[in-house]
Formats: sequence, structure tokens, C-alpha cells
Amino acid sequence: AFKRTMPLIVDLRNPAMRERHWGQLMDTVGEKFDPHGSDFTLGSVIRMQLEQHADAIRDMSGNASKELAIEQSLEQIEETWKTLDLDMVPYKDEKAGIFKLRSTEDLFTALEDNTVTLSTMKASKFFLVFEKQITQWEKSLSLVSETIEVILQVQRNWMYLENIFIGSDSIHRELPQESAM
Repeated sequence: AFKRTMPLIVDLRNPAMRERHWGQLMDTVGEKFDPHGSDFTLGSVIRMQLEQHADAIRDMSGNASKELAIEQSLEQIEETWKTLDLDMVPYKDEKAGIFKLRSTEDLFTALEDNTVTLSTMKASKFFLVFEKQITQWEKSLSLVSETIEVILQVQRNWMYLENIFIGSDSIHRELPQESAM
């Protein structure tokens, strides 16, 4: 009897089990208990006859592990964006306070990797628990991508027009106000 109980104990001690899983378990067995309390012992497991629900507990524990993988991936995405810096460098005269975006390779690599990760999460049947977070990250990453694209386009246009207006004396004479701007 104890050998049959051991897999149940392992499933109950799964560190991936969250409060929502314990709530489901309590609903399944029809009893309330504190899974982290000192009174949740082997004796209470036997008293509540949890071995009769071993299959449901095993499924719940397995689902909790798969949900934990999604949770950890979301944490990794958040950590990536907390530590990712834009590679900005002074443009021409450092004292002018004008900067340009130098390299976007790391940024676009992170965007692509995280977008693929989020798409993979959405394909999982465990997506619903994290739907709000995943959708928010998708929107945020899309906004970052669009913003960087616009910054790069403005930067290219600025550099092109600056060369035309500053580098050409004839344009400077013909369009003095525009050159000054």
C-alpha cells in the first residue's frame, strides 16, 4: 500500500503546484486543507484517501509542470527586456546632444526569439492560464518592433537630408531658412 502511495506523494510535493492547482485538488477530493501547513502529513493524505484520486493528482501535477515551463519562459522574456539596452552613440559632435541608434542586431534577435517563444506558448493547451500575460507581451513586442523601425527610418532620412542641406553651398544659398532649420 505504501509503494502505491509513493508516486502520489511525489506528485503532491511537485514544486510546480500553485494555489490554483491545490484549489482544483480540494474541489476534486471534496476537502479543504493547507498543503503547506504542518498538519498536511502522510497521515492526512491517507485519512483523506487521496490515493483514490491518484490519477487526477498525477495529471494535475503534470499539468503544473508544463505550466511552470510557460511561467519560466515568461520570466525569461521579462528579464531579457529589463536588461536589454539600446546601442546609442553620439552623432558627429558629442556636445550637440544628438544621438543615433548604432546597432539593432541584439534587439531584433531578442524580438524574434521572444515572438517565436510566445507563439509556441499560444499553441500549448496550457495557454489559457497565461493568456493575459502572453497577449500583453505580444502587444509590447510588436510596439517595440514598430517603434524601432520608425526610429531607424527617421534616422536614415535625417542623415540623408542633413548631408543635402549642410553639405551643399548652393542649397544653403537658395534655401537659407530651411538650411538653418
